[in-house]
Amino acid sequence: MADGAASPFAGRRLCIATMHGKERVIAPRLEAGLGVRCVTPAPGFDTDRFGTFAGDVPRRGSARATAREKALAGMAATGTDLAVASEGTFAPHPEAPLLPIGVELLLLVDRRDGLEIAGEDVTAATNHARAPCRDLAEARAFGGRIGFPDHGLVLTLGEPPRRVHRGLHDLPALAAAVADLQRAAAAEGLPWFAGSDMRADHNPTRMQAIDRAAAALATRAATRCPACELPGFGPVDVRRGLPCALCGLPTPWLLAVVHGCARCPERRELPRADGRQAADPGDCPVCNP
Repeated sequence: MADGAASPFAGRRLCIATMHGKERVIAPRLEAGLGVRCVTPAPGFDTDRFGTFAGDVPRRGSARATAREKALAGMAATGTDLAVASEGTFAPHPEAPLLPIGVELLLLVDRRDGLEIAGEDVTAATNHARAPCRDLAEARAFGGRIGFPDHGLVLTLGEPPRRVHRGLHDLPALAAAVADLQRAAAAEGLPWFAGSDMRADHNPTRMQAIDRAAAALATRAATRCPACELPGFGPVDVRRGLPCALCGLPTPWLLAVVHGCARCPERRELPRADGRQAADPGDCPVCNP
């Protein structure tokens, strides 16, 4: 881990713009790695206005734009000029559509120096899921698949949702929510669904991803550009073309990660972190067309 005392951000107050307990994992990473003093907005600070996973409040922009909005709102609420906010995105895996993938973005916004630095975690270790249900037994079966009761459930009526029950962590609460949606579904002729509660304080699996993203952010924010010394030198692109172990021709697999500066044109290529130097011939479009 980087030495916080030597960080370009050392000694500054940093707002963690959250209402869902993310400071529990973000603050230790950034205080140790960057030497900042983390604060959170007072109770009542609302980040759900920027979008909810249940869909009753749509996210208006990209993950980065939404994280930026949250960070700026956190600055306004705490009187700081440095803030971090996170935004999660969950979608089918690009190479295995039946497998969900989670992308956790942490964005550090430095209004004083005009900087934005991102840390990211990409993982298939997510319990993001959603399914139609007809009764309590089906809702309980769904809960068993996503880690209920340690992981919360969300029940929604209709698409987009017209009624939402969040933060369900025990059977009596789940049963009451199911009964409410069954009555509403019968009256309005709408389907209802069970889903994972993806809010960080109701989802330990997602909180672990945020922790990893915070570690990545701390490392990147403490890394200066070798050319201009601006903080935040890190991954900006990738280069594909890992050679086939049999024929030596390039494959679509990752060959190197391109690190760069947010302000100057400095770019440097780093080899794969796992040290792999060749792709399996089964992944080669020539050897296995």
